[in-house]
Amino acid sequence: MHPIEWMKTNEALDVHLGKMVRQASTLEYFLEQTAKALSGSPYGALLVSGESVSRVIAVCRALILAREDATDEWRAKFKETLDDCGKAFERRNRYVHGAVSWQGPDGIPGTSRSRRLKLEPDFAPLDMADLTGLTREFTRLTFRAGACLVAVLDGFPTHLSEEYHEED
Repeated sequence: MHPIEWMKTNEALDVHLGKMVRQASTLEYFLEQTAKALSGSPYGALLVSGESVSRVIAVCRALILAREDATDEWRAKFKETLDDCGKAFERRNRYVHGAVSWQGPDGIPGTSRSRRLKLEPDFAPLDMADLTGLTREFTRLTFRAGACLVAVLDGFPTHLSEEYHEED
C-alpha cells in the first residue's frame, strides 16, 4: 500500500495509539502521586514535577527503600512494579517518539527516531498486536501502581490486600 494511502486509511492504528498513550499517561500520574506520598512531605512534588517518567520511577525506587515502615513484601511488590513500568515505557517510546516512516521494498510502516551518535535512524515496525498488548500492559500496571499508592496511604498494611491479585 502506498504510504499516503496507508496514512489516510489506517485509523485503527491511530485509535489504538491514542488508547495506549492515554493509559500510559494515567500510569505516569499514579507513579507521580505515589512518589509524592512516599516522600512524606508537602514538598514531595518538587521531586517529580516536570520530570521524565524514568526519573519518577527512580524517585519511587529510592523512596521505597528509605521508608522504614514499608514491609519487605511491599518493597518487593513496588520494585517489581517499577521494573515492569520501566520496560513498558521503553516500549511506549518506540511509538510516541518517532516519525511515521516506511522501510523496505514493501513499504513496511513504522517509526524512525534519530539516536545519539548513530548515522542511521532506528526503525521500529508498527505492530498492531504489540500496540494493543502494550495498552493492556499499561492498564495492568496502572492497577498495580494504584494498589501500591493505596498501600502507601494506608501505612503499608502487613499483608497484600485480599482484593489485589494478578491476572495471568
